[in-house]
Amino acid sequence: MSYSADKLLPALQQAPAAKRYVVALSGGLDSVVLLHSLCALRAEGQLTSEISALHINHNLSPIAQQWQAFCQQICADWQVSLHTEAIEVSASGSIETAARNSRYQAFRELLQADELLLMAHHLDDQIETVLFRLTRGAGAQGLAGIPAQRQLGSGRLLRPLLQYGRAELAAYAAMHQLAWQEDESNSDQQHDRNYLRHQVLPQIEKRWPDYRQSWRKSLALLSENDDLQKQLGAIDLRDATTEMGGISVAVMQSLGSARQRNLLRCWLQQLGVRDPGWNTLHQFVSEFIPGVSRGSKFALESCDVYQHQAQLFAVQPLPEPGLEAQTLRLDDGAIDFSLNGNGRLRIEASQVEGICPLPHALQVKYREGGESLKLKGRPQKKLKQLLQESGMPPWQRQRVPLLFADAELVCVPGVGIAESYLAQSGQNGAQVVWAAPTQLLAPKS
Repeated sequence: MSYSADKLLPALQQAPAAKRYVVALSGGLDSVVLLHSLCALRAEGQLTSEISALHINHNLSPIAQQWQAFCQQICADWQVSLHTEAIEVSASGSIETAARNSRYQAFRELLQADELLLMAHHLDDQIETVLFRLTRGAGAQGLAGIPAQRQLGSGRLLRPLLQYGRAELAAYAAMHQLAWQEDESNSDQQHDRNYLRHQVLPQIEKRWPDYRQSWRKSLALLSENDDLQKQLGAIDLRDATTEMGGISVAVMQSLGSARQRNLLRCWLQQLGVRDPGWNTLHQFVSEFIPGVSRGSKFALESCDVYQHQAQLFAVQPLPEPGLEAQTLRLDDGAIDFSLNGNGRLRIEASQVEGICPLPHALQVKYREGGESLKLKGRPQKKLKQLLQESGMPPWQRQRVPLLFADAELVCVPGVGIAESYLAQSGQNGAQVVWAAPTQLLAPKS
């Protein structure tokens, strides 16, 4: 399959309309070919959108400034505006991964809503990515490869060259006598991708010269399978989502284990939670779901999943609230009180069921175990039992503030007021409202 500039048009037409095309310009062969192709289409009158370029300088190579200068020169020659951005790359862990994360974070921050970021990943990049992920046990989504387009920050990302191999792009560059910069790190076979590129794939090509065409079809089928899996997950997620925003345990238990894992993956992705991985998903489905009980919890890396009222909720863990007793002095007119990272308490006048008489001061403490409370018309009960009966979510029960007058438990917001301090008919009292910190994860827009 030969490559020419007009081959970009179908991919551009399938993407959302954009006021400006922004090319991620490294200075290498691929991005230079992409930028030149856009300029050629502009010269032929086939593009009306503005063209610009963005160069990210990682400052990792000794010739990083040479790359930047090269990008500045070709943009000046081709009459393309260029923005350069220097970034810092974390020295911990994989430099390659850290550089990628920093680069994409810069893309997200710089891209505007009416802009389309064009990246020059090609078919060989796609094949290397899939093989690399296969060595790590990737599933259908990972083996579907690099997506052709997706949302990125306020704008959108498009990869219009995924159907073309590096040799086809090199032939285009030779035809148009283009110059580019070679990244010296591409020859370092300590990097897994470079090892695949220089050692594994040449052996495959020697045995099966046309393997790229066959693998292109397989990649298309894998991508199609991934789309179908996501569509099924969206249907199951719609059916399982409750009015409270949780996931119905009954609906999840009615599905087969594969659909349960797919539903869970789709739900967490909607909430912006990182995919927990194959082992964790299997453990969740094989161990947690069959024996899930009231108040039970399954800990993920970035959130906890609780069962509450026959539903699953994803909850963001918070640091333990300050356990030191805090004194709320009511004779100072305090009606809004911060709880050191645990929301706020408000004291509001009430003619229904408030505290009366209202002490001049209340102490705010947290559960230590063994507390009890006698509510109106009910026997004295352990606080643990009252919290369960109240329907308070389990992730709030250890954080609920307890209000004491001297040593007596007077009020538990969301549960009730001690009978001895409860306003009688005709008496004005004070109601305590706890504005708990937000912990429930909501779908990302």
